[in-house]
Amino acid sequence: MESINSLKELVFRTKYDKRAIILRLIFGLMLNSVIFQLASLAQVNSLDFFINQGLVHSPVLKDIGNQVISNSVDSMLVRAGQMPQVSYNGLLYYAPVINGIGYSEVITNISNITSVAYVSQRIFNQKVVDAQYSKLAIENQVLRISSKITEKDLKKAITLQYLTACTVSNDIAFNGELLASSKNEELILKQLIEKGQYKLVDYYSFMVELKSQELLLNDLQIQYQKEISSLYTLCGLTDTIYSQLSLPDIKLNFPVNEVNSPFFSRFIVDSLRIQNEKLQIDRNYNPSVNWFADAGLVNNIPRDMVKNFGFSAGLSLSVPIYDGRQRKLNYDKLIIEENTRTKYEDYFKKQYSHQLQQLYSELKRTREIIPQVTQQLDFAEMVIRQDKNLLNTGNISIIEYVTGLRNYISVKRNLNQYQVRILQIMTEINYWNQ
Repeated sequence: MESINSLKELVFRTKYDKRAIILRLIFGLMLNSVIFQLASLAQVNSLDFFINQGLVHSPVLKDIGNQVISNSVDSMLVRAGQMPQVSYNGLLYYAPVINGIGYSEVITNISNITSVAYVSQRIFNQKVVDAQYSKLAIENQVLRISSKITEKDLKKAITLQYLTACTVSNDIAFNGELLASSKNEELILKQLIEKGQYKLVDYYSFMVELKSQELLLNDLQIQYQKEISSLYTLCGLTDTIYSQLSLPDIKLNFPVNEVNSPFFSRFIVDSLRIQNEKLQIDRNYNPSVNWFADAGLVNNIPRDMVKNFGFSAGLSLSVPIYDGRQRKLNYDKLIIEENTRTKYEDYFKKQYSHQLQQLYSELKRTREIIPQVTQQLDFAEMVIRQDKNLLNTGNISIIEYVTGLRNYISVKRNLNQYQVRILQIMTEINYWNQ
C-alpha cells in the first residue's frame, strides 16, 4: 500500500509541476518544427529539375561538346592543307677565299644571295582527302554516341540518388506523424496512471519506445541531409537546399530497336572506324604528285643581281616501293582490333538480353508483393487502432501496444521501400531501353 501511495504521489507531482509542463510543451514545439521544416521552408524540386541541372553542369558533356567543335576545326585544317602552300626563302651567304685558302669556289661560288617565293600543292589526291574527312565524320559519330551514353548514365545516377533521398524523406514524414501521435498517447497514459489503471513502470516502458522514435527520426534527418547533399553534388549544385521530395511518376519506355540504341551503335561505328583506318593505309601507299613553282632572286655576284631575277616550275612524283612490310603489319593490327571488337559486341548482346530479362522478372515479382504488403499494412493499422482504444481504457498492456506499434512501423517502412524499389527497377529498364 505504501508503494502504491508513493507512486500516486509521484504522478501527482509530475502532473501539477507547471515548469515541467511548460518545458515539455516547448520541447514538443521545437521537435515539430524540426520535423516539418523541410515542407514549410524549403522549395519542392522535382526529378526533372535535378536532371536538367545535372546535364547543364556536367563537365563530361561539355568536354564532348568541345571535342565536336575541335573536330570541325580539324575538318577546316584538312581543307586548308589542300590549298596551295606558299612560303618565302631568303639567304645571304659569303665564303671568302683568303690567300688561296678557303672553300672551293666551284662549290660555294664564294657568295650566294637568294630571295625566292615558293608555292606547292599536292594534286590527284582526292581519295586521300575523302578518307580524312571520313575519319573526322566517324570521330563525330563516336562523340555523339559517347554523349548519349554519358547523358543516360547521368540521368540514371541522378534518378537513383533522388529515389534514395525520397525513401528517407517518406520515412521522416511517416515517423514524424507517428511521433506526434505517440505524444498524444503519452498524455492519455499519464491520466490512466493517475487513475491507477497502469503502473509507473508501464509509463517508463512507453517512454523508452517514444525516445527510440525520437532517435530514429534524428538519424533519418541526418541520413536525409547526407543523401540530398549527394544529390546536389551529383547535379553540380553548390548551394544545398534541403528540399521536400516527392516520388516521381516514372513510366516504362518501349523496347528500343538495337539499331537506334547507342549501346549497339558504338560497335557499328567502331567497325566503320577500323575499315576507315584500313582505307587510309591503302591511300597512303598511292603515288603522290605535287606541282611547285618559285619566283625571285638567285645570285652569287652582287653586280649582276639585276640579271638573276627569274622563276621556275615543275612536278614531283613519289611512288612507295618497299617499307619493310609495314603495310601488312598495320593490317594485322587492325585484324586483331576487329576480333576484339567482335568479342565485346557478342558479350554485350548476351549481357544486355540477360540484364533486361532479369529486371523485368524482378519488376514483376516486386509488383506482386505490393498488394500483400498493403493488405498487411491494413491489418497493422486496424490492430494499432484497436490497441489505442484498449490502451485508453486500460485493457491492454503497454508492452503489447509497443509491439503492435513496432510492427506497424516495420510494415509501413517495407511498403515504402517496395514502392521505391519498383521505381528503381523501372529506371534501370529505361536506361537500357532509352
